[in-house]
Amino acid sequence: MNKIQISHYHNEKKGSACDKAEQMLNDLANDYSLDIESDGSGYITFSGSGITGTVTIDHEEISISAKLGFLMVAMKPIISSHIEDRLKQNFS
Repeated sequence: MNKIQISHYHNEKKGSACDKAEQMLNDLANDYSLDIESDGSGYITFSGSGITGTVTIDHEEISISAKLGFLMVAMKPIISSHIEDRLKQNFS
């Protein structure tokens, strides 16, 4: 399966959660050569070689959805774990 779906609850104000999520994605962007675009209101898109996805932030939850290209599917467990670790570090 080539999709990653991760949801994580947070106790931040939405604006603070958006800022933290954007910073987290910028860190991940360096690791996976991603381009990040944010609308500033809780919706972030990312794309790179072999991966595209979205992040939505509401008042209680951050949801990450990603689609992996053929060559990235083998790295799915590593990528998922990396994202989950970053979410726990930033939102626990």
